Amino acid sequence: MERGRPAGALLAAAASAAVFSRVLGYPFLNWDDQDVFLRNEALRAPGLVEWAFTTRYMEHYQPLSWIAWAAGGPTPAAAHALNVVLHAACAACVYLLMWAGVKASDRADVTGRREIAAITATLFWALHPLRVEVVAWPSAMPYALALLFALLATLAWLGGRFWTAIGLFAMSLLARPIALGLPLVFLALGPAFAKAPARKPALVGLLLAMAFALAESSARLTASLAEFGVGPRLTLAATAPFLYLWRTIVPINLTPLDPLALTPRTDPLLIVLGVAGSVLISVAAWRWRREQPALALSWLAYLALLAPAMGLVPSGLQATADRYTYLAAVPVSFAIAAGIAGLARASIAVVATAGAAAVAVLAVLTWGQSGYWRDSVTLWTRAVEIDPRNDVALYNLAAALDEAGRSDEALTRYDQVLAVVPAHADAQRNRDRLRARTLEAEANRLAGAGNLEAAVPRYAEAVRLDDRRAHSHAALGMALTQLGRLGEARPHLQAALEQGITGAPIFNALAYGLMQSGDREGALAVLRRAQRAHPKDPDIARNLALLSQR
Repeated sequence: MERGRPAGALLAAAASAAVFSRVLGYPFLNWDDQDVFLRNEALRAPGLVEWAFTTRYMEHYQPLSWIAWAAGGPTPAAAHALNVVLHAACAACVYLLMWAGVKASDRADVTGRREIAAITATLFWALHPLRVEVVAWPSAMPYALALLFALLATLAWLGGRFWTAIGLFAMSLLARPIALGLPLVFLALGPAFAKAPARKPALVGLLLAMAFALAESSARLTASLAEFGVGPRLTLAATAPFLYLWRTIVPINLTPLDPLALTPRTDPLLIVLGVAGSVLISVAAWRWRREQPALALSWLAYLALLAPAMGLVPSGLQATADRYTYLAAVPVSFAIAAGIAGLARASIAVVATAGAAAVAVLAVLTWGQSGYWRDSVTLWTRAVEIDPRNDVALYNLAAALDEAGRSDEALTRYDQVLAVVPAHADAQRNRDRLRARTLEAEANRLAGAGNLEAAVPRYAEAVRLDDRRAHSHAALGMALTQLGRLGEARPHLQAALEQGITGAPIFNALAYGLMQSGDREGALAVLRRAQRAHPKDPDIARNLALLSQR
């Protein structure tokens, strides 16, 4: 290993770990984490490896990631530590890649500029706010694991170990198939950067990419053309390269979720501008490939690595996502490294100072951005601040507030979801459940004060909104019985028993109502059942004895 490499790699890893250290104490989020870690018994069951290599759980094919999660343990601390460690390791590998790439491009013609170019570009990638989603969100770990293997594969390719590179590429795909365009990058590396062209290994890599793309597509639920037409897909794909570049340059108002539009639209102007821009840059990169090989390679690699996430085959809820840049941003950083290395007229001190200032700003922004991920309420509150009509963020915020016991705020958020999407069945059901709980609490207070007449309509509305609210059925039945409205009480007492409220007073009240309606056999059946449930209850025994003698 050449002088300067170990120190630079360690610095990149240490800086990355330090900036993201605050996430180590964060809990799981209500965004996939519950299903990945807490409800996923397979992580703790025998036969994990077989399950990992055959499952399509969570709509992904990612066997190595399941094994890594199981090895670390399904706790928030372990999951966050794994993310931070993997990101730090990726940062070290990015540094090695920047170092090797700048050397191969022969642009570092001033002593010390190569080190400055490599570490500045690496920290630009590692400490950028766009990296927060992958590091702070436990469920996004497969992106870091896949990138780590992809970086190791690229380093092996640059060193002429082509079949080792293909093996590491396969490992990346097994973590999650996000680096599908890497074999194209391998082919492009040949003329100017790799030791020799190696078309056969690259072809094998392309075949692997195709196989894993099929495996991943079979696991995912993708939007149909009827749901999301060709025009909207082209709009997303044409603008994605420039949208992500803009967010790289101006990393503010980054949202944890940019959902697909409720009403997808086609924008011909954006399609024309996006396609024309990509074509013009690609033509220029091809023409200048000999004079500016690093910049030409960076653009090609950026497009190849971003292509699977551009939106031509939308799946899930996202139109765009910060995590989609985790891999594709590496070529952008390489372009920055090449640019810094080529600043022959600028002094090293000026270049180093400017680079350090830029990295410091990014680190501060990233520290602040990671704070939004400290819990579900904070995360989705931020998303709603950015887009008040983000129905998914509103729904997740309402659910998080409900879980935190902030029912009134949760009700307000569910109302906002329904204002945006009136047919949102889950929001309506959860809103009704919360409203029923509130009404039940009000009715309990009134009943406790002896005001049964006022309590009854609240209990009735509670069970109308949530028919599975057993306590409301029971309390309503008892209140109606005390008010002498026995016919109205009977179905609610029966519902309470069916839903598991089997207290002795419920049995007695139902038997009394049945007896008063002339159904002696029904009353006897209820009391016999009550005696089996409460064999030592004196009231049930007495009522059963009296009724049996009649």
